Amino acid sequence: MVGRKRKTAGRTNGETAAKVTSFHRLVPNMITIAALCAGLSAIQFAIAGRFEAAVLAIVAAAFLDAFDGAAARILNASSKLGAELDSLSDFLCFGVAPALVLHLWSLHMFGRIGWIVTLVFAVAVALRLARFNAAGKENPDVNRSYFSGVPSPTGAGMAILPMIISFQMDAPADGAMLLVQRPEFVSLWMLVFAGLMVSHVPTFSTKQVRLPPKLVIPALCAFGLMAAGLINAPWQTLTAMGVIYGLSIPVSAWLAWRKEMSKQVSAAEKDSGNIDSK
Repeated sequence: MVGRKRKTAGRTNGETAAKVTSFHRLVPNMITIAALCAGLSAIQFAIAGRFEAAVLAIVAAAFLDAFDGAAARILNASSKLGAELDSLSDFLCFGVAPALVLHLWSLHMFGRIGWIVTLVFAVAVALRLARFNAAGKENPDVNRSYFSGVPSPTGAGMAILPMIISFQMDAPADGAMLLVQRPEFVSLWMLVFAGLMVSHVPTFSTKQVRLPPKLVIPALCAFGLMAAGLINAPWQTLTAMGVIYGLSIPVSAWLAWRKEMSKQVSAAEKDSGNIDSK
């Protein structure tokens, strides 16, 4: 009986030890939760009329979202829980939060149409995330150099770009509304990026970027310049980043198309050569 009890106790202790999780494995999920809190805070700031704080909260959520995946890979702390939590956080931070913030800022003046646009944007983010999750281990991107469509954090950032621009502009003297704040313009802008998020338009990805040694220092200097700009002139810097990204979309689509055409031509020439050799 004593031996049996000891054996049972040993097994219980082993099972308990197996369930213990190292703190470093919690770090990625903690970053994701911080992003989730930022997204929720953006909604609260918008309700209170603090739209600049709401935009900064969404931007903070985007930066945190970029770090949680990297932290999981570096710490070897990837988990199914983390993947599901990240997806839910992305939907709130980049689907629900920006849509509601923009509705409270401008779209509410468009009545039912404004609310429909709000719903369409949030649903587009949900569909993009669902498509990514359903793909599983299969890469949904055109290749590792491109995303398929605009990623949801970037789509959210582009959606709030009219707000960021408005923060740098003075209201017209006659009391008229700024063009970038007009609900008609904001609705069209949001629908464009909602469509791009669920589309298969190739957009640049930095996941597989490899810099030669001679470009490391210039890249670090560029990053330092961006960081300094975000600290000292955040709205101007975010506007510049948004404009550059917007211009990059047709460029990336054209480069991906040209690369695909080149592959098809090479494959056709190879098949033709095989037929001739027979």
